[in-house]
Amino acid sequence: MNAIAAIKASLLWRGLELLQKAVLILSSLFVALIMCAQVLMRYVFKSDLYGMEEIIIIVAFWLYFLGSSYGVFEKSHVRADIIPQLLPETPRRLLSLAVQATMTALCLLFSWWGFDFVGYSLREMPRTLIWGVPLAVSQASVLTGYLIMSFYSVIYLAEEFLDVRAHFRGDEKAAGEVQP
Repeated sequence: MNAIAAIKASLLWRGLELLQKAVLILSSLFVALIMCAQVLMRYVFKSDLYGMEEIIIIVAFWLYFLGSSYGVFEKSHVRADIIPQLLPETPRRLLSLAVQATMTALCLLFSWWGFDFVGYSLREMPRTLIWGVPLAVSQASVLTGYLIMSFYSVIYLAEEFLDVRAHFRGDEKAAGEVQP
């Protein structure tokens, strides 16, 4: 078993996937149910769920950033892939490596900025107006999402690099494997 396959078979990889799925399902259900409850309260009972917008925004932040990281995990995030289809094999592989390297660099940069973002919130401790929830709760989703995206991106970059290396060596069978 090669190093990348070992990482993908690890408890961390599988646990992270399960955690993301659970948070995505639960937060989607929560947002949908609260929105339905708000409509019911507002238009049927002529009342309001005071301050629920704050809670929904916090949950939506987590939904969005963990959804983004899950998109990176599945390699289903938005990309423009018409140009690679027009290229021969070698330039296509090199372009794919360059795109993955760029994405990895950006994820790492945004993770770095996420640390600053959350650090500032923890130092200053701003809170929501109605419930007084620290903004760091929602802002931590940005950091968490980008850290997970960075983790996946680094693994996929290594995989892409090994594929390109195997292509140039003429050893397609060994693509994605770390040679001893």
